[in-house]
Amino acid sequence: MRELTICEMQAVSGGDFFEFVGAVIIGGITGTTSYAMKWAMSGGSTGGIIGAGIISGGVGLIIGSVVGLINGVLYGAINGWDVTVAWFNTLVENTLDPNAPVITA
Repeated sequence: MRELTICEMQAVSGGDFFEFVGAVIIGGITGTTSYAMKWAMSGGSTGGIIGAGIISGGVGLIIGSVVGLINGVLYGAINGWDVTVAWFNTLVENTLDPNAPVITA
């Protein structure tokens, strides 16, 4: 029995299933992280009297996480494994760089 090529493995029934599931999971994680950071920062920067910036930052964190999860799952499902992992790698590389902008999809 010979080894299957990449094209043959993808043609097998369900061959792309685990790639799809992996892309959806990585996309969900990446979307949640990037949107939570972005929305928490923008919500917290509004300031206000008596700590309203803290409250709006917390609300932004929660809403941004939900929106980012939905967006990331859809991004992973539509674009596939390779593009989604590149987005994940870009986000992780820029997380520790204080001068880099927050990256979203």
